[in-house]
Amino acid sequence: MGDAKREFTITLDEIDYNVVADGKKITVNGRPFTVETGHEDLVLVDGIAYDVAVEGGRAHIGGNSYEVGVTGLSLKPGGPAAAATRPVPVRGDPGSGAVIAIMPGKVTRVLVEEGQSVEKGEAVCVLEAMKMENELRADQGGLVKAVHVSPGDDVEKGQVLVDIS
Repeated sequence: MGDAKREFTITLDEIDYNVVADGKKITVNGRPFTVETGHEDLVLVDGIAYDVAVEGGRAHIGGNSYEVGVTGLSLKPGGPAAAATRPVPVRGDPGSGAVIAIMPGKVTRVLVEEGQSVEKGEAVCVLEAMKMENELRADQGGLVKAVHVSPGDDVEKGQVLVDIS
């Protein structure tokens, strides 16, 4: 993030967040976080990994897309934020309901089974990567069409874990 203290505003889907960045310490609307970049395509926030990319006026975070704007900060191409601005890999057809692995890791729990009804945002499995557990959630509500993994399975980034229709 750099050594100089910086203050700016990030707008995600028309909601403003006041940010103070001081090295790896980031304060958002008064709440402190530790942020690290440079871990493949990931940004670590308080030790939790997120797949983050910024393309044009959109931020892609963990498979969700947001309209984004930044005021009070200019970023230089190839500067400190470059590690967090890679495009998110294509996840199949938009609206397909596929829940994919956000990084290589090991499935520790599968929280759904075929035929089960799920709601948008509901956790469907837990992936351990870099000694952290990450809940992967449904991008849409519907019925679980297929579960492609079991606890203990090693998976690669982008691998489909659960299909929801």
